[in-house]
Amino acid sequence: MKEAANRGKGKTLLISAGIEIMLIICIMAANLNPTPILYFIFYNLLYGLVFSLLIPLYCLYKENGAPASGRVLAEAGFKKLGIRQWGVLAAFVVFSVGGQLISKMAVGEQIYWHLLPRGIVPLIMTTFFEEFLFRGFVQSRIDRQFGWVPAILVSGAMFSLYHLGYPGFRTWEDILLLFVVGGGFAAAYKLSGNNLIVSFFANLPNAFVTYMLKYEQFPVMSVSSTIAAAVILVLIGLILLLYHDFVRYGAHGIRS
Repeated sequence: MKEAANRGKGKTLLISAGIEIMLIICIMAANLNPTPILYFIFYNLLYGLVFSLLIPLYCLYKENGAPASGRVLAEAGFKKLGIRQWGVLAAFVVFSVGGQLISKMAVGEQIYWHLLPRGIVPLIMTTFFEEFLFRGFVQSRIDRQFGWVPAILVSGAMFSLYHLGYPGFRTWEDILLLFVVGGGFAAAYKLSGNNLIVSFFANLPNAFVTYMLKYEQFPVMSVSSTIAAAVILVLIGLILLLYHDFVRYGAHGIRS
């Protein structure tokens, strides 16, 4: 029994490390020659759909299978919001967004509000992939196998290090700051009862504000990136819907 548990822990760490490496490679490739089609392939399709969504969903299915259909997506954090979740979400949004904006506005620093519409759809897409992978998949698994403290630390570290793929976030200061920020999102996820909606909506406003304050560090947001992200968001919805039906009725039920 103990040997099987140790194998499971080793497998979790190996899968997490493998996905993390592939994320960095895909994002670096996307930014190496950021033409719209190559960026779409490496960033939206490979980094996003394949390594951040499809592979974790496959692993969840292999672990739980169709008989446990009610638990599969719930274990990844797809749960209803209650009073506790709303409270955690409000506290983290006020702290993260207010902490950034109020200090800047107090000293009269210019906030580039006009940039926000360009980043809304791409940042919604990226934030979903981040939260589903780092919180819903990795953190939940490590929490069960190693405990909540290692889970928060690993989730925060993976969130931080995957930004090495972005040319604008490769300084030690940025990586350390992102570790703290990622740890905050991981804490929100844990405090909410592992609710993916809470961590997503704690991350998203922070992403909006960070983009307006540090837009030069982000990939260029354009009409094409908005269209590409919108396409991927539709695909995410379809994949999750089909996946839910698949695990609910089982492969045999779908074939019949």
